[in-house]
Amino acid sequence: MKNIKLKDIIGPLKTAINTALPLVMAPPLHQARNALMFEFPYAIDVIDFVLADLIGRATVHLRPLLLVGDPGGGKSRFARRLGEVLGVSVWREDASRSDGAVFGGTDRRWYSAEPCHPFLAIGQGKHANPMVLLDELEKAGTRSDYGRLWDCLLGFLEPETNCRYPDPALQVTLDLSQVSYIATANSLDPLPSPIRDRFRVITFPKPAAGDLDALLPAVIADLGRERGLDHRWVIPLDGVERSAVAAHWRDGSVRRLRRLVEAILRERDLRAARN
Repeated sequence: MKNIKLKDIIGPLKTAINTALPLVMAPPLHQARNALMFEFPYAIDVIDFVLADLIGRATVHLRPLLLVGDPGGGKSRFARRLGEVLGVSVWREDASRSDGAVFGGTDRRWYSAEPCHPFLAIGQGKHANPMVLLDELEKAGTRSDYGRLWDCLLGFLEPETNCRYPDPALQVTLDLSQVSYIATANSLDPLPSPIRDRFRVITFPKPAAGDLDALLPAVIADLGRERGLDHRWVIPLDGVERSAVAAHWRDGSVRRLRRLVEAILRERDLRAARN
């Protein structure tokens, strides 16, 4: 193999080539359900719909799933946390910046040769059943110069073809049949019908004002983890702080709720530093 760059790319993947990789076993579903319900109490129907796919399965594998909902509702975070709760690695693909030539792999004749991204996900996770998160799928480019991502995905989503995918960089046939694909979209409108047909589509709800008290513990715990703190050391919001959040959180955006709580925690830190 004369392509030096390709050698560099393949180097970290040697443990995934010509090797029988393990499959992550499915955790007890009631534990996974409880963990997800703690963080997404407003999405119980979605949680049950997704986890139903694992009933009777020994290992983690989900059929292609498309979460559709308004911006800020927590779709991407739910998909990431789903993978983490199930114990599989999550490879995030920003659909707005990807195309078929990138996702499906680049021919080894080119200096920019790279294996297909589902195989990179396998190499990253060191197991055969990672999760690929296709974020904002409806924003994928529509130009066909390098192949549309939507068209490229079809071969990965079909059981008949994903078990024998001809990788253009490695020039071998890959078994990608155990990779799970979860996509998010704000709207179905731009997506071509072949893509819609291959995904199970479910609406991801936005939380309502009545969900605030159920959401706050999970938001505080998540912000604590980001700070490297045990969530048990983060004091819950008091009455005044909770009222301030409720007064400014009216659009149901989890993203905005996180910003509001983060601002309150930051103000706490500033007050503590002054005292």
